[in-house]
Amino acid sequence: MNETDQTSVVTVRLSKHNLHRVKAVQTLEKVDRTTLLKEFIEDGLRQRVLQLYKKGKLTQRCAAELLGITLREFLELLEAEGIPVNWDSKSIKQYMKEKYGA
Repeated sequence: MNETDQTSVVTVRLSKHNLHRVKAVQTLEKVDRTTLLKEFIEDGLRQRVLQLYKKGKLTQRCAAELLGITLREFLELLEAEGIPVNWDSKSIKQYMKEKYGA
């Protein structure tokens, strides 16, 4: 079992209000609560990483690694989200290397 296959149990306390909201979305989407909460975490993590990138606290490479995607996928995510790319010469060289093998 590699690192990405391992799981941990985490206990989270939710207010009644938040639990009610989760149940409402769960009912609408017809999905089990565990799956829904995992998706919430992924969505929240993606948004947090994008915000850190926009603030200049993460490089493209680091942001992509945190999200578990390639640099190219991260750049496509930026484009899809309408977030300007902060290019520097190192980022351009890395992108070109990955995309074109240059």
